[in-house]
Amino acid sequence: MNLRATALLLLSASLLAACTTRPQPPGVETDFGRLSTLKPGEQASIRTRLKVNVVFVGYREALPGQVQTAQNVNVRDFRDILPKSYETIARIPSAYGNTEYTGNVFDYDYNFVFADQQFEDDFFGFLSQNAVEKPLTVFQKYFNCQFVTEVDEETGEPYQVPVDDCEAPSPLINRPVTANYEIDALATENWLADNVSRVGVKPGEYTVYLVNWYGRPDFKFHSYTRADAADTDTGTKFGARASRRLIAWGGSVREGAAPQRVWFYDLSANPDPWTDAWDMTNPDSTGDGVPDYRMPPIWEYGTRKASVAYGRKVSVDLARVVRYTALNLLFTPSPIYRVALTPPRMPQEIELDVRVEQGEGARDPATLLKRDLLQSRVSVLQPFAKFSTNVRQTPLDGDIADVYNCFFPIEAEDICSPDYADLFGEELFQFGVRELRESYRTAGDKYLLPIYAFNDASDSQGGLLGIAYDDGQTGTQSFVYSFLTPTLIRAGYGFTDTTVHEVGHHLSLSHPHDGYDSEEDLSYGSSGPFRFVDSGDQSATIMSYNDLSRTFGQFNLDAQYRYLTAAYLNNTNAILELTRRAGKVAGVQGAARSADSLFAQAQREYAALNYLRAAELGHQGYRAVLDAAAAAGVQVQAYKWYENLTGLSVQSVKAKPRISKDHLPKKGAWILPEETPEQRARRLAE
Repeated sequence: MNLRATALLLLSASLLAACTTRPQPPGVETDFGRLSTLKPGEQASIRTRLKVNVVFVGYREALPGQVQTAQNVNVRDFRDILPKSYETIARIPSAYGNTEYTGNVFDYDYNFVFADQQFEDDFFGFLSQNAVEKPLTVFQKYFNCQFVTEVDEETGEPYQVPVDDCEAPSPLINRPVTANYEIDALATENWLADNVSRVGVKPGEYTVYLVNWYGRPDFKFHSYTRADAADTDTGTKFGARASRRLIAWGGSVREGAAPQRVWFYDLSANPDPWTDAWDMTNPDSTGDGVPDYRMPPIWEYGTRKASVAYGRKVSVDLARVVRYTALNLLFTPSPIYRVALTPPRMPQEIELDVRVEQGEGARDPATLLKRDLLQSRVSVLQPFAKFSTNVRQTPLDGDIADVYNCFFPIEAEDICSPDYADLFGEELFQFGVRELRESYRTAGDKYLLPIYAFNDASDSQGGLLGIAYDDGQTGTQSFVYSFLTPTLIRAGYGFTDTTVHEVGHHLSLSHPHDGYDSEEDLSYGSSGPFRFVDSGDQSATIMSYNDLSRTFGQFNLDAQYRYLTAAYLNNTNAILELTRRAGKVAGVQGAARSADSLFAQAQREYAALNYLRAAELGHQGYRAVLDAAAAAGVQVQAYKWYENLTGLSVQSVKAKPRISKDHLPKKGAWILPEETPEQRARRLAE
């Protein structure tokens, strides 16, 4: 055979071999086979690109070469201020010293859109047609008049008092509010969601509408309302209160409709009472000693008057709202607790273990707690667990009364003298631990979610509605407390909505007015340089403080299902590692490969914003591995926090958590207070 023939034969053989060799599948070779999504023994993250649309309605863009006025928008300001990415953490566990990532990472893809004239005409026409003229609210009057100075008769110190009646508007404002047209916030959100395609946005994408009606000939001084929003138990219409007038809204769930991920923010409304934007005089409206950054109404931007709006430009402020409110608190927030509850074996059954501690002479608790609504409302946060509710009523007396009263000491007497006041809730906590350990003797595999509802016949405390404690050791969630007194009931509150809110915390969710900035590694609440983020409360969620929602909104559900998807992934990784260490790999290999495929599907659904479906697929993969491991004889234990305690108070903990007494920004993960005095006063305001 000549050399040419030999070369051709060898070439043909190599080509034939290449054609018959299958390409290597993606992934990494492990003891369980080649896996593409699962990483046994490792912490994995689901990283996706997330498109965020910022739509300007009624604003004009500062074009290249033009001078930017105070009320123009320069997209460069947004690009300079907005983050490139966000990585969520479990905030309270992270406050104990080591940052605990949830496994959710977002790379933002921003789309800036200026609505065209026809869209603006149609939208503002909709607002005008749906606006109903009402009297000015007390806060609009405060804005017009601002303050007078009075002198304390005892101390001789001057102090300022807001005025709602004045002969002439304050010289510190540019323009007084002369009318008040009220517009339904939900109807406005729905209109904007229904018309997103007109501004080039795909329905269901995360979208912030930044609205300005001011400057048009059809402008009306206006405010948004959720006028019929009422407490579940008492029927009190919080939505009718002047303090609940809105400049923003979004995140609602429309029954039978696809998700709408829209939030609008309108600086031409009100001025906003919830963020003290009516106050143009006081640098520090919250009284914490740090000047507040508040967003004035649009017509105050560019003023040269000696007010908090002096020299401000709206473009920078709107970018701050998008970053620190819309992104960090609504669209992609960090949870406060681990969503897994009892890693690595997550619960299949959850029992709401409600203990009503009934004070003698207190109102009938049957009128204050609707157990079926409580269960149905919170069960959406753990959709693959079976829920049940057990309500027991016992007298608020004896030992439980002692520890309760020491938690809210009023007079220095008896067991609650200053030396024994239980400011950390240590004795109340330990009392609950003893009861919970006893309950778990017959609970089987159920996760008992311990809830104490104190129905006090006396005004034993100043207005705290509830709190969701951690364990004081690892940042694991522990007890849920709800409180009612005669004054709180008269203020309009029952147990149902408060308990749903606090259970929302226990199951992971945070307030929409305090949170964490990932790139800056910063915890912050609505105070000081972030006073304006109380605008996050102006969204459809029971985690808000404004009492305008009874359920969890679309932003809550999205976040929760993302947390769950990542938790199923990482707890599956942990179970595979336990299996490897137990020498039981052979019996779990098939389940691991099947689960790996399910998690690959879950990540595709996650990237497509189908978060519930992603969590469902993740749950299936997790259960496949857990069941196979159990069948192979692997011991996978659920974490039982109540069996691993030595104390709650800061003094008894070796690794002291970072606990803040205020909502001012602080580096790292911090445990922020449930409520500040200023927030409580605003919540109770008319």
